[in-house]
Amino acid sequence: MPAKKDKKEDLNKLTVKELRVIVVKLGMPEDDAENFETKKPLISVINTLRAKAVVETPGQLKKEKEEYLGKAERMRAQLMKQPRVRILVPLAPKEKVGVIKLVYNKLTKRKEQVHVKGAYLPVQLDGFKWLVACGVYQEVPQQIADVISESQQQTVEAGRDYLIDRIDPETGKPVSDKL
Repeated sequence: MPAKKDKKEDLNKLTVKELRVIVVKLGMPEDDAENFETKKPLISVINTLRAKAVVETPGQLKKEKEEYLGKAERMRAQLMKQPRVRILVPLAPKEKVGVIKLVYNKLTKRKEQVHVKGAYLPVQLDGFKWLVACGVYQEVPQQIADVISESQQQTVEAGRDYLIDRIDPETGKPVSDKL
């Protein structure tokens, strides 16, 4: 806070001509700067122009900084850092073993997954898609394995209440004995 007061006090010590020079340096046309005849409006314009120079919009950040990454790119980077886990996504009846290949993409300058044939399971996290071949053991990032595991667990539990061999909670005996 004291630094801001010092700047304001410094501006108050300057003459109107000196303040006009500062306003022109900050980007105001000289003709417009000549219209100011008192210090107060010049000082407020200087403070406003200095504040606008500090604010950066996302568009400016994207253009100016090479390290600006989109949501999908941030997720990709995060997944690449994670430990790998071996998983097997089972095949459904009549499905063929999936094949996913890594192909070099000249545009992105890195290897990317491409579906070649057979069954596969796409997993999308924050806009980044990971392809998992079905019927084959493969290594995937931990987060991808967790998503697949949770999905398979929900599928297993989905119809348990309607199975014929379930245990009736009232009698404690299999429902098939009542039939």
